[in-house]
Amino acid sequence: MASPLVLYINPAWRREGIHSPLMNPWWGNPYDGAVSFAKQMFDTYAFDTSLYGITDHIEQADMVFPPYKHQWFLRHDMPLWHECVETAATAGKPLLVDGAGDVEPPLNVPNAYVLRIGGYRFIDEPGRIVIPTVVDDLLERCEKGELKIRKKRPSENPVVGFAGWAELSLKQKIRTMLKESPIRLRALFDHRYKTMTKGVFWRAKSIRILQKSPKVTLNLKSRQSFSGSTKTAHGDLETLRREFVDTILGSDYGLEVRGDPNTSNRLFEVCALGRIPVIIDTERNLPWSDVLDYREFCLIVDYRDINQLADIVADFHAEVTPGRFEKMQRRAREVFVQYYRMDSLMNHIIRVLKTQEAIQGS
Repeated sequence: MASPLVLYINPAWRREGIHSPLMNPWWGNPYDGAVSFAKQMFDTYAFDTSLYGITDHIEQADMVFPPYKHQWFLRHDMPLWHECVETAATAGKPLLVDGAGDVEPPLNVPNAYVLRIGGYRFIDEPGRIVIPTVVDDLLERCEKGELKIRKKRPSENPVVGFAGWAELSLKQKIRTMLKESPIRLRALFDHRYKTMTKGVFWRAKSIRILQKSPKVTLNLKSRQSFSGSTKTAHGDLETLRREFVDTILGSDYGLEVRGDPNTSNRLFEVCALGRIPVIIDTERNLPWSDVLDYREFCLIVDYRDINQLADIVADFHAEVTPGRFEKMQRRAREVFVQYYRMDSLMNHIIRVLKTQEAIQGS
């Protein structure tokens, strides 16, 4: 752009709560030591403020920005949400919305552009901008930035690593399946809706398939809860993170399956560590796919082929040359830094906004 993107935020819109990370440079890091990993990450990285800024003079703004995630407004302050929408409509300005969250309800707002981390390809959404989940740079955080390229060992099985939530109790399974019954019924008539089942089911199935195969070696740290939060983790967060890093670095590939949203932090964390993600494609919207060729650094397996997962990985590994195998690892790390890490995101958000003609600029 000829000049930075300018977002209008009325100072009176500030509330108690976790504001959008786009506001961190001005409103500060909202996380405390109780959520230590989030605090570490937001203390280290931020959206690039050389590319955007804020104003409380709407005539100077390119867009109006509600300063909290859309989910927060729905849960806590709908009058404020309506005020933000009305402000944009009255001023004739586009609305930029932070809609990144596990649940992504439709906006139904004219002239709105929404940042999303998930969604499904077969369900269109006007103004959708698919971004990565915001994750820490684990190579910098845990390995002093040293990229450890793994050599191909032709005489050995490919090693697929996974560390994370992949188990439900019987009670949890029954409760989840009952909750999902409308989607499961709809999937009988349109198989694409099958992709909406809870991610832990897809993870468990992928793990079972890999465990049974003599063609691959599964490097597994299966957990019974989400380990990225003090509220749900079973164990010390530092230990759990170290286990994840060691599992992925000790593997040729990182198994990457959706979570509660139709995405996962794991894709970006595996790339950060310089390993090749094996993505189970559940009708996924992959970020920046207009400019990234995911085949350069990922192995993508369609959800309809999941029963052949082990064979697909084994065949790919047998055919990939040692040179390409190492190049894919380096490309994964490069993509993380240039496209996925928080300090690179605004450049691509603005690029897509220009493509969608939401803003002007050269």
